[in-house]
Order: sequence, then C-alpha cells, then structure tokens
Amino acid sequence: MGGAISSRKSSKPLAAAADKDNSQNNRRLSVAGDKKNFPVAEKGVVGQTLDRGSNAFINYFAMSNAGYEPDGIKKTNQDAFISMMEFGDPSVSFFGVFDGHGASGHFVSGYVKKELPKLIDKEILKQESQKNDVDEDLVGKILIQAFEKINNKLESDKSIDSSLSGTTAVGGFILGKNPKSRTIVMANSGDSRAIIGYEKGGKYLAAELSIDQKPDRPDEKSRIISCGGRVEPLMDENGYAIGPHRVWLPNMMLPGLAMARSIGDDIASSVGVQATPEIMTYKIEEKDKFMVIASDGVWEFLSNEQVVEIVKGCQGNPEKAASELCSRSLRCWKAEEECQVSNLSVFSNCFQVVDDITALVVYFKH
Repeated sequence: MGGAISSRKSSKPLAAAADKDNSQNNRRLSVAGDKKNFPVAEKGVVGQTLDRGSNAFINYFAMSNAGYEPDGIKKTNQDAFISMMEFGDPSVSFFGVFDGHGASGHFVSGYVKKELPKLIDKEILKQESQKNDVDEDLVGKILIQAFEKINNKLESDKSIDSSLSGTTAVGGFILGKNPKSRTIVMANSGDSRAIIGYEKGGKYLAAELSIDQKPDRPDEKSRIISCGGRVEPLMDENGYAIGPHRVWLPNMMLPGLAMARSIGDDIASSVGVQATPEIMTYKIEEKDKFMVIASDGVWEFLSNEQVVEIVKGCQGNPEKAASELCSRSLRCWKAEEECQVSNLSVFSNCFQVVDDITALVVYFKH
C-alpha cells in the first residue's frame, strides 16, 4: 500500500501497541513521493477484478479488491495478478501476484503484469513440462532472468517514474504432464506470499512456497547495510517506533521501503534493495490440495495456518475460497483500524485505512 504514513501513527498509544506485536504492524510501504506529480490512474482500476478457469489439472479463481484511503474513499487498486491457466501448453500454468507501492505503484504492478510473460520462452517450459523430471534449476533461472529483465526494462522506460515506486512480485509455474506428480517453481521478491495447503493425518497444514523478505531479516539486512543503507523503523518526535523496519538512504529519510526486495524502487536499489527473486520448488503429490498466492492485504492479519483453514472450509470451490479470504481480511483491517482510532482521542475524525487485497486460489486435480 503506497502513500505517506498517517500522522496519527506518531501517537504514544499506537507506538506502544506496535512495540508489543511487530507482526501486526500495519505497513505503509513507501513514505516518500507526492501523488500530484504523477499521472492519474487509468479508469477501471478502482474496485474489483476477477478471473477464473479450469482444465484437466487445476481449478482456480482470483479476486483483487481496492482498499480505502484515509478519507474513507475507495483507492486506486495497486495490486495486480497474472492468471494464465495454459501458458503455451495445457500442462503449464503461470500465476503471480504483484503489490504496487508508492505514487506510481499501480503503474508499476500493471507494467509487470503485462510485460513479464513476454520475457519468458513458452516453448522451453513446454518441453520441460513433458519430461518425467522437470529441470527445476533451469525453470528457476528462467524466472530469475525474467524478474531482472523486467526490472531493467522498467528502469529504462521513462513513461513510468519508478524512482520511489515499485511492486512486490511472487509468481511462478505449475508444470508437468502427470496430474499426480507435478512441479511448482515459485519466485519471490518482497512480502507478498505463496503457500500450499496439504493433508496429513486427517489435518490440513501449510507449506511455504515463499519467504517474506523484510528489511530486518538478518541476511537481507546485512546486504542493505553493506550497500550503505540503513534499516530501522520510522521514529516519531518522542522517540517511539512507527510501524515496521524500513530501508533508508544513509543520510536521508528516503525511501522508507518496508521490504528488502522489489521490482522498481530505483532509489532503494542504490542501497541494496534488489529485484532478484528467491526461488522455491515443490513437488505436488496427492496429499497437496491447493495453492494460495496473495498480497500483503491478506497476510497482514491472517497466518498461513488460518488461510489454509479458510480455504479448506470452502470444499474445493476456489471462488468461495478467494472471496472468503478477501472478506475475512477486510474485516480484520477494519477491526484493527477501529481499535487504533479508539485509542487516539485527539484524532476524533480519523478514517479507516484498508490495504488492497488480492487472493488467488488454485485447487489441484489429481
């Protein structure tokens, strides 16, 4: 979610609450940028975007809902998603979620959605999908190269100002001709997330397909510091921390990015923020029931285990599952904001802030 941090976050009660539970800090991904200097979003990106599909291998549904600005008005949706059920071949699928941030975040995420598939050779993936054993390293390299190429392409494209704007990107391929043994290769830059829901001993459990790249994650922090950046939360005038750890230039309060990797964010890249994704692979077996890819609008308040339980309860209906994830997340956002506002009596006219919420649910057919 882009935009400046709300002034009400500098109060003592909120800062104290944040110290108690950093995992539930509402992130405001960019604290730099001025929307008036950037073009107005294209018509049609405020509201809801849906997609669905089904073939011999999978059944999926994707839903993306715009959040709310501090004035209580629907904001421009800076989330975007890719849902290509048959990417050059019925046995290859391409899914991804992109969470834009900063004044031009919606342009960046939209750009990645449009241009990323063009940088990937469908024929190579088709050939890999027909093999008994997919070359996971090769497919991973394809994703890494695509992420890096789209980042370089965006930086050279002067129609979008990505100096203080960018997007998370988590996405990858499901491939394999055997429905009982297929492969997922997932790439992740940022803190959107992908998981698997699987059954074991009559219980449903979660397996990670990505790991959030927060600035205070030790390996990520080390890289940023070695590149001359700072990693620390924003502090108010009384010395209270506001929200999560962020990436800063050495001598300036910019860019304030709450993630260690992203596509775009040219200024942040000068201090170690990078587009190069981490790759995770997963062999799908009969115990594996579904995959969920979602933006931070979902993961802000719902754990992997909670998401698995919600999707499990939808009994194989991806539309119901995606809708329930978005609805539950929205209720959590509103409840959190109402709680914070109630603690800030001096700001009696505060309005709720709700992040964009995107959930993509894929059920596997064995």
